Amino acid sequence: MRFLPYLLFLAASVALGAKVGDTYESVIAEKGAPKSQIQVGTVRLLGYTDVSIKLRDNVVVSISAVASPPATTRSPSSSVSSQQAPPAAGNGPAPATRSVDAIEAQLKDAVDRVNQIVNQPVPYVPRTPENSSQCTWFGNGWFHPGAAMPDFNNVDIRKTQETKNYEGYPYVSSNFTPDRMFSGSDIEFNSMTKIFYQDRTIPKKKLTEDEMVEINRLYRIIGRCFTELSARGVTPELK
Repeated sequence: MRFLPYLLFLAASVALGAKVGDTYESVIAEKGAPKSQIQVGTVRLLGYTDVSIKLRDNVVVSISAVASPPATTRSPSSSVSSQQAPPAAGNGPAPATRSVDAIEAQLKDAVDRVNQIVNQPVPYVPRTPENSSQCTWFGNGWFHPGAAMPDFNNVDIRKTQETKNYEGYPYVSSNFTPDRMFSGSDIEFNSMTKIFYQDRTIPKKKLTEDEMVEINRLYRIIGRCFTELSARGVTPELK
């Protein structure tokens, strides 16, 4: 069983005609246009019927085989009855397909709201010779470069909120904010909201439970918009 992940990797990267290290151009030349495509920053996800390919800076970094759903069979009688069955009462007509403009407008609204919540200002006090001894110094800045792309359809950002690096200190600061101190209990890091960090020279506010629940709700909207745009051949972007 321990060889199963390796075998799946071989199935995805060899038999399916792509491998880690390939360029975006070589993947398209080998497999053709993808069924869906999502791009966030330098990360691009290509969806094919048999494989999902992740690229960073237009180079393949991972490949996942797509499991085919089990085939289902229906008897002739069940097929006929399903064709003749009247629509269920109260269901009403199917909703009309939304336009790309409408989807992109909803996506922008959700992204704007997430940005507002994530990038709220953090209270601070001036850092002076008299109080600097109370301040813990983060000399390499607040955050490492890069950011992971959340699974907008499933992630719960409450589970990835990190505060332990800060909450034990009365005040913290960094080389980006040498004249200011922030209460360690007021700030956080969250890998699943980092992609929305607009100014990385300042720390990020510790979000409340209600704020995180709201972001989870907005993430579901973003995920749904991504899916709808991809189905129409439009590459979704966070902007």
